[in-house]
Amino acid sequence: MCEFKVGDEVYFSPYNLNYYESHGVIIRFEQSIDQKRKFAVIHCGHGIFAREYHVFPENLYHTEEEALDILRQELRARINEIKKDIHTLEDLLKFLYNNDISIDAAGKGDDYCVWEERIAVRELVKEICGIDLGE
Repeated sequence: MCEFKVGDEVYFSPYNLNYYESHGVIIRFEQSIDQKRKFAVIHCGHGIFAREYHVFPENLYHTEEEALDILRQELRARINEIKKDIHTLEDLLKFLYNNDISIDAAGKGDDYCVWEERIAVRELVKEICGIDLGE
């Protein structure tokens, strides 16, 4: 792992938003609750849109491509975890019966959904049924 210093531009996924990458500049390091660890304070944006994030160095990346590659790997691992026990049409139907994979499943009007589940179902429908649901 490379060392980071104040002034470095870094890329990261804020607060475990697994589909999103952000970037900013390290403005300082602060002690975490764990006395053995410090986190970087990262300034992002400008004006009223400016934010500060507190991120551990192991979750920081020097390039956007590096951050996106890690996010893709983590997403693929979560999709594979969902798919690992679904092998038949019956398994798939049980999964769909027990999980709401619709967009805005919570009914809050925010278009929230569990993307890992939606992608896994799309891939499984293609693999098990030969039906392409598209993107």
